[in-house]
Amino acid sequence: MSVFDWFKGESSEINPAPAVESTDKLVLYQKAWCPYCDRVKSVVDELGLIIQSCDTNQPEHLQALMSGGGQRMVPCLRIEFEPGQYFWLYESADIIAYVRRHAEALK
Repeated sequence: MSVFDWFKGESSEINPAPAVESTDKLVLYQKAWCPYCDRVKSVVDELGLIIQSCDTNQPEHLQALMSGGGQRMVPCLRIEFEPGQYFWLYESADIIAYVRRHAEALK
């Protein structure tokens, strides 16, 4: 992916994330000071979506991210595609591409 693709919010996903029907199935793990998280949040706001967020400065949220996704990197979008089954989507460009692609279905 080129830097121009990154700025446009194009995805580099090799293994596409599963589609869900509601923002209730999404949780954004982030940090308040993270510019990549801010980029994702601004696109979510632009699209008029309400996605629950968890600040990984809080130990319980960091633990959930580490045990579920396996990395402490933020932003990370947790997608519950089946009850109790999660897909962990890292990389701000991939998260932005995901929410843009599914925005209509998520409203």
